[in-house]
Amino acid sequence: MKINLILFFLCITIILSSCDRINPVDKGHPAYFDKIIQHGDSLINTNYNKGIKYLDSAYKAFPKPSNFDLSRKYKTQAEYSLNPNEGLIYIDSALVILEKQIKSHPVELFTAYNVKANLYVDKDDYDNAFKYFYNAKVLSEKISLDNGLRGFINMSIGNVLFKQKKYNEALGYFRISIQYYKKTTVKPFNAFGKIQSNLNSIGLCYERLNQLDSANIAYQNALAYVNSVDKKFLKHLPYINAAKGVIYGNIASNYVHLKAYKKAEEAFVKSLALDKIYLEDILFNQIKLAQLYLNTDRKVEAANLINTIRKRTDSLTKPSREVNLRFSALVWNYYEDAGDVPQAYKAFKAYHKLKDSADLVDSQVKSKDINKEFVKYAQTQEIDVLKKKDELKTVYLIFALSLTFLSALVIFLIWRNYRITRKNNTSLKVLNAKISDHNLLMEKTLEALEQSQEENTHMMQVVAHDMRTPIAGVIGLTSLMLEENDLTEDQREIISMINTSGADTLNFINDLLQVQYNKSNLIKEPVEMHTLLKYCITLLDSKAKEKHQELKISTIPIEINISREKIWRVMSNLISNAIKFSPHGTTIHIVMEEKPLSILIAVKDNGIGIPPEIAQNLFAMNADVQRQGTDGEKSFGLGLAISKQIIEAHNGSIWFESLPGFGTTFFVELPITEN
Repeated sequence: MKINLILFFLCITIILSSCDRINPVDKGHPAYFDKIIQHGDSLINTNYNKGIKYLDSAYKAFPKPSNFDLSRKYKTQAEYSLNPNEGLIYIDSALVILEKQIKSHPVELFTAYNVKANLYVDKDDYDNAFKYFYNAKVLSEKISLDNGLRGFINMSIGNVLFKQKKYNEALGYFRISIQYYKKTTVKPFNAFGKIQSNLNSIGLCYERLNQLDSANIAYQNALAYVNSVDKKFLKHLPYINAAKGVIYGNIASNYVHLKAYKKAEEAFVKSLALDKIYLEDILFNQIKLAQLYLNTDRKVEAANLINTIRKRTDSLTKPSREVNLRFSALVWNYYEDAGDVPQAYKAFKAYHKLKDSADLVDSQVKSKDINKEFVKYAQTQEIDVLKKKDELKTVYLIFALSLTFLSALVIFLIWRNYRITRKNNTSLKVLNAKISDHNLLMEKTLEALEQSQEENTHMMQVVAHDMRTPIAGVIGLTSLMLEENDLTEDQREIISMINTSGADTLNFINDLLQVQYNKSNLIKEPVEMHTLLKYCITLLDSKAKEKHQELKISTIPIEINISREKIWRVMSNLISNAIKFSPHGTTIHIVMEEKPLSILIAVKDNGIGIPPEIAQNLFAMNADVQRQGTDGEKSFGLGLAISKQIIEAHNGSIWFESLPGFGTTFFVELPITEN
């Protein structure tokens, strides 16, 4: 009891002390990786695959990047990933590291939450998106953020509101984001990209609100901004041209709404000539240009462009839902204008299937209110905090009650032991009397058992004596017959077998009187095992033929030191049992193989098998395991018990595998050498 108490208090101490343990600070290697991440950002903006390969090779070149270093790489790969599902894998890997380093790297954790939220937005999973935006918001209230990060979160929320078609609300966030990015001094090219993207998004909001003049002004502002700074970033010229191409594409769309088709076509052509990076925007502008061709009755040009678009979409792993929807509408309009009713109907069905799916997603998206979602998550978090406090109080209460209970238990045990001690003397006297009576009873029982054993031994000796006489007569007669010279070879071989079998039977009777074998009683000699097994099969072949059975043997020539007569008896018993318990017309296999230090003999039949209730006592001397053979042959149940004693006296082993109804295989393993 004392040991248990000590162990209990020791466990409590360890648990309480481990609660205060914190993760060691991982500062990483900023001197090396700051430049790597910054250059990787720039490369990814212009060529995604090239940028990712650069990051991988730069990290491999560093001997041992820390977990924090790796988290920065995962976050960058997630932020620019072309596949949201792949991006989520990267950002989850980063969060596993950063959430353990919240005190030392809160800003990195903040940006990781925002990246994960935006990836969920790309998947139209707004419940999870709002959850991680909320996590970022809560964290931002506890830490100091630079203007670039504040611009990033406002831009992210603006994009969500835009997808929800809440364009007026989105406008405010885009404008706030621009102001923050204009104030930031870090990553100037990244800030440039975000500002032009926000300016472009403002134009899109006005266009969706059907304020086309305001939209055109916003697009021109975006284009003017890009033109004003493009000379500062000449090494990023492909990206800058692509940004101009996106803006020209939106200007063209605005001209289409104003029915200024010529200006629209010129803007589309400029867009496609400049943008070689953003495949999705390229597809949007090609689709809108093809629709313009249809509107201006230029069906051949429209058809050629549709084929170009189809090839490009087929080459993409997974075109976006918006691309598929717009392209389906274009194909429908084309076939309808061409008068191809079957193809138009097919395209019409494809378009409306996509449209219904998109409308369902849009209805779910529009039903979400980011402010209400934030309130909901705040309430949920507050409830979780209260639950944790309650759980902690419960732990303290259980601990206090446990101490009280243990104290009471110790007092009770002391009192109980005191009472038991007083009664011990009387109890010991009664126990001693019972033990004495029990000893007397055991002595009488042992005497009765010894007497029974003597009677059994006497009866065995009488039976053995009575059996010796007729068997000895058989041996004598066969010995005389063998002395005759007029016997044929077959007759002499049969009589010799009878003579040998009789001699072995006499030895078996002697062993019945001994039952237990030991090594000192064995007379061993070198025996060729192949010959011994052939001899057993020759003796039992006639018995097998009576049941139309076939004995097949596969052996190897090997000689080992054994008691020839006793091992012959074991193998004869196993083969005889196989014959006895196998049905007519079956085959019995006797196989011998050599192992590194022993030989293994297997006797396999296809007989009735051994039931589980018999199997566990099969080698026991006193077990009732007698069963009749398939032709009613009798079994005395001693053969296997004696066989086990013989094999173990040879330092070997015997066992079996059986499946009732399908047969049994007995295995005998004997050592090749005495050691």
